[in-house]
Amino acid sequence: MKLRFLSAFLIATVCIGNAQDKKVDMLMFEPVFNSYSPNVVSTVILENGNVIKGFRDDVDRKKGQIYYVKLKDSITGKKSEFNATEIKEMYLFPGGFEKFTKTTSHIFDARQWENQDLQSDLIDKGFIFFKKQTVSLKNKKDERELLMQLINAKFSSFIEVYGDPMAKKTTGLGIGGFNVAGGLAKSYYFKKGDDIFWLEKKNLKDYYDSLFGDNADFMAKYPKKGVKWKMLGEYVFMYTKMSIK
Repeated sequence: MKLRFLSAFLIATVCIGNAQDKKVDMLMFEPVFNSYSPNVVSTVILENGNVIKGFRDDVDRKKGQIYYVKLKDSITGKKSEFNATEIKEMYLFPGGFEKFTKTTSHIFDARQWENQDLQSDLIDKGFIFFKKQTVSLKNKKDERELLMQLINAKFSSFIEVYGDPMAKKTTGLGIGGFNVAGGLAKSYYFKKGDDIFWLEKKNLKDYYDSLFGDNADFMAKYPKKGVKWKMLGEYVFMYTKMSIK
């Protein structure tokens, strides 16, 4: 068992290293994480403004969405339980095998474009950021309050992109059920202004104008006729950069 894990880790390390060695033109989205470290202090900010810090004791999901969180105080060991509806924001650290795949997407100094509402020091240290949003799952069901992972934290001042835990993936290298390299999610949740919606790969052109059409310089550089799903991270990054006044 240890040998298999070591082999998987070595393969993942090589893949990540090779990816980092290639010329990277733009920032990309963070991967969606499903496991969180019980050994790194997490931060939960409640709707009433209280800030709770402690070790992740339990995180429960329904259909991929977090609905319950339990933290253990780092000093007293006392456990506190919270429903997702009570939480405004949350910072967890990746755990298990997934922590080895957390590559920093902050290779560019995008601080000038980041969302000022975030705790940037935690983001810089590799924490995963969750924010409560009122959203309709897959644009079909009644709106619900959900804790969603922001996957473009460093360039989210105009468009926020949230991971879809149930998204299908393009072909990539999978180890232990986790997509290590090469695979792309086929759907995300986008928020621009007050509008939040689910976007599938096949519908990108349908939403392209509403996402980027208010920036003529961007549309000239990235016309809709040449849109590619794999470039989505670059589109959001460049739209943010080109929209700064």
